[in-house]
Amino acid sequence: MPLLTFVLYLVVEVAALVWLASTVGILWTVVTVLGLSVLGVIAMRSQGRRVLGELRAANGRRVRGPADAAASAGAVTDGALVAIGSVLLLIPGLVSSVLGLLLMIPLTRAVLRPVVARVAARRVETLVASGRLVTTRSRFRSGHVVIDGDVVAEPTDPRPQSTPRVIEGTVIDTTPEADGR
Repeated sequence: MPLLTFVLYLVVEVAALVWLASTVGILWTVVTVLGLSVLGVIAMRSQGRRVLGELRAANGRRVRGPADAAASAGAVTDGALVAIGSVLLLIPGLVSSVLGLLLMIPLTRAVLRPVVARVAARRVETLVASGRLVTTRSRFRSGHVVIDGDVVAEPTDPRPQSTPRVIEGTVIDTTPEADGR
């Protein structure tokens, strides 16, 4: 299957280059391919920084409601789409460069965001149903004990305690004595 995909990619790229060269000429085809490469590098830098900033903001933000969760999910999806677009821009060829540039456009990513979210949800659902997705519980079945719990912060009293706490009890000394016992 990977070989068939690669051969299909080559056929599509060569056909696109032949079509463009026969339409506008070889010189303009070379200029177009080089221009797409330069434009792709510029787009990768600008959109990569933008998406990285969105991911940092989403990481620092506490999820308080559906709007915050959607913004965080959108940042992650945009990051994935920019990564795919960057890979497509790095692959030599006219069609892959055009597709990569399309993924660098924020409007295109906004249109594709729900589609990518649905595909990812279905993929995770399939992996969980088939048992191929490793969960925390299945990782610790070999004798480890996992205790679920919540961390609750103790209420802090800004006033200093007036009297120190005293703990009553008996001290039992279990150290060996100096006489050799």
